[in-house]
Amino acid sequence: MVPPYGGETLIANAAAAYRDLPEPLRAFADTLRAVHTNDYDYVQPPETVDEKEQARRAQFVSRKYRTVHPVVRVHPVTGERGLFIGGFAQRIEGLSVTESRDLLRLLQSYVTRPENVVRVAWEPDQLVLFDNRITQHYAIDNYDGLPRRLDRVTVAGDIPVGTDGRPSESLEGDASHYTSVA
Repeated sequence: MVPPYGGETLIANAAAAYRDLPEPLRAFADTLRAVHTNDYDYVQPPETVDEKEQARRAQFVSRKYRTVHPVVRVHPVTGERGLFIGGFAQRIEGLSVTESRDLLRLLQSYVTRPENVVRVAWEPDQLVLFDNRITQHYAIDNYDGLPRRLDRVTVAGDIPVGTDGRPSESLEGDASHYTSVA
């Protein structure tokens, strides 16, 4: 079910974003690892969220996960490098929270450049496939609360690996039920 207007999804190419980085920044990003968590700071202040959304958020963070991922992930099939950051990336290892936010904001600005993003305007019975290992997606809230239902399937995948060959490491929470590889 799609609303009569709005409700699009933005899909960003993280490999193109990585290629867009100036060489010194790309080389620096290759060396970084970031702590990701599902208990992140939502954009919308908690006091403005209705009870249904509060319950959904509470369920989402009822089991906490914290993982250290490479900032640059090597795609296991294509070998492409892509920025592996986004809303769940909270801090860069070895940097302060302030330094981490500044650097993550800079890197994310390459991901969200218009030339690296496609905007999908949903239609009934439409199928869109994208590889979450090398993309980011964002649902636009521009449909004024009208009915919008999309069925999403996420395939369990591999453990991310950085340019140095080191895999991601779990700090908190067991996610082995999400992947047969873990």
